[in-house]
Amino acid sequence: MRDDARKRKRDAIAIDENLERFRAWCEDVGIVTNDDALEIRSLKSDDEFADDRRHYAVFAKRAIEIGETLFEIPKSCVLCGKNSRAHGEAVEGARLGGGLALNVVAVGELFGDDETAREAKGFWDGFRAILPRRGERSLPMFWDAELRDELRGTELAAHLSEDDEAFDEDFETCRDALGEETANAMGLTLETFKAAASIAASRAFYVGGEYGECLVPCADLFNHRTGTNSVAVYGVEDDDDSDDSDGGDSGDSLVIKAVAEAKAGEELFNTFGEQSNASLLHKYGFCEFHNEDNVTVNLHVSLFEDVYGREKMHAVYDAMKVSLQSAEEERKQSLLDFFEAGKYYEITGANGVEDEFFALVEKIKDALVEVENKKVETNDVFEAIIDARLARYGAEAEDTIDEGGRPPAGGGVVGRQAAKLVRLQEMRLLNRVRQ
Repeated sequence: MRDDARKRKRDAIAIDENLERFRAWCEDVGIVTNDDALEIRSLKSDDEFADDRRHYAVFAKRAIEIGETLFEIPKSCVLCGKNSRAHGEAVEGARLGGGLALNVVAVGELFGDDETAREAKGFWDGFRAILPRRGERSLPMFWDAELRDELRGTELAAHLSEDDEAFDEDFETCRDALGEETANAMGLTLETFKAAASIAASRAFYVGGEYGECLVPCADLFNHRTGTNSVAVYGVEDDDDSDDSDGGDSGDSLVIKAVAEAKAGEELFNTFGEQSNASLLHKYGFCEFHNEDNVTVNLHVSLFEDVYGREKMHAVYDAMKVSLQSAEEERKQSLLDFFEAGKYYEITGANGVEDEFFALVEKIKDALVEVENKKVETNDVFEAIIDARLARYGAEAEDTIDEGGRPPAGGGVVGRQAAKLVRLQEMRLLNRVRQ
């Protein structure tokens, strides 16, 4: 058994020609790598989105001390509108900015097939070598209906249909701004746009200044870990091109430094911030088992309509307006915004239910007593709302998640297991607060 495990590990860390091309490209464009301190590993995944691609991770070769520089990346070789070899002028002329600009530039530089794009792709060839050829297929934006159904009831499920419409609109916006001839020359199709957008969503860094959103070679090799990080990126510019937010000179390079000690053999992590698993899955295509505190469930007015019906809730709203006439204006508007402005309240793993939601439930209970002309308990209202939210998940989720199919580095789960984990954690949170 041990020999089989060793063989699988050897196979997983087999020589990767694409990584060799990337390393050679880094040297050509002036990226400095601290090869004495770190090792970039190319690992084969057996997850459902593998598609013969590799996963990359950074490990310590030796003990690493705080403050050591691990990478130095000239800003001239980050992929963005300013550095576009193929269609930077077209993007600037179309007045596309932010994420749309990066998506379009990425299409032209990474996927385009006109003569100008081929020359640009030649420059970026080594970087392209380690990027997914068809985009980050683990992102739910690419999932079929069956896989998306594993997310039923979750906060993420509602966002995905909105995303589908937004992508279509963004795509048409870009094509209209660029013009049909330029868009066709760039190879801008809905398919290439989504592929580029998925790469940008999961890898982009805000470099700021005249660079804006960028794909940063080497910075995207580090896997994420919630709650701790081994490295940080320095040299990010403020909007006024002054010193970076970390207090250092922004300069002409991005510098990745160790911000925690690491032992030889340990994986080095960056952090994408404190995000729920739904957010991590949405933007990056994976979830973490330990990420319970950041689970978030929203409570909308539609839940009250599920329980009491729309007609009765209209009567409750009218009764609340009358009862709140003498209340402080700010407080009154805060409670009424739940009905009028689509305001919602959050339940989180770390903080439970917002106190203000209990105040709202109390006011709605009073209005229900008036409308129904019978006794109503606050706890009954609260439990009914939580039960209505739980009902949206459909059949009971499994109590445990199979921890097989983990990515070979970074931990966590992808695909079906990730969807089940998001759903299960939200249901667990609701059951805890109900009790």
